[in-house]
Amino acid sequence: MELPANAENRVLANAVNARIKSDARLLNARAALYRLAGIGVMCALIGAGIGAAFYGYSYTNDATYPTEKVARTVAAALSQVTLKAEGTVKLDPDAQIGTRSEIPTPSAAQLGAGASPESKAAVLTNFTVFKNVPFNQGQVVTGWNFTSSDQKAPSHQYCYYSEQLDGTSKVTVDLGENGRQLSQAKTRANVDSGKAYSNCVWFKGTI
Repeated sequence: MELPANAENRVLANAVNARIKSDARLLNARAALYRLAGIGVMCALIGAGIGAAFYGYSYTNDATYPTEKVARTVAAALSQVTLKAEGTVKLDPDAQIGTRSEIPTPSAAQLGAGASPESKAAVLTNFTVFKNVPFNQGQVVTGWNFTSSDQKAPSHQYCYYSEQLDGTSKVTVDLGENGRQLSQAKTRANVDSGKAYSNCVWFKGTI
């Protein structure tokens, strides 16, 4: 159908063309909005995926995470376990407790426990320890006197040189007393009292 090209028809045609162009622009704008929204959503999802991937990667490569997990597992296991220890402590029958330096202690048999005189008087038991060192033709003898077996040190010490002359007699030379050399010790021609005194065995401690 052809319309006459008068002024009214031209105005109508221009209005229709303008409306068509406006609708087209509106459709194009909506399509662009949908495209941009889709791209935005896609970028957001990609970013969220990348973030989640990095978050998981950080856990798998964190050295403290397995350690903490193992520690928690061990702690939980130990909290459910009861440890019991049983044993018997025995003393070695040959062991010695509280050794008293080098002080010898006589046995009950050596002390003669229970021995008493006919008078039934009180008995005081003491003993002497002798240390013998061979010297020259005889020996140097050191005596440690103890008044009882409970003493921690001898009450008196003495040292002398002894030499057997024959089957019935011997000669002695006093050398020292309580760790000190006697200044007026008698001597014999074949005995050096100074060298003999160096062989005295004095108690290591105080009297």
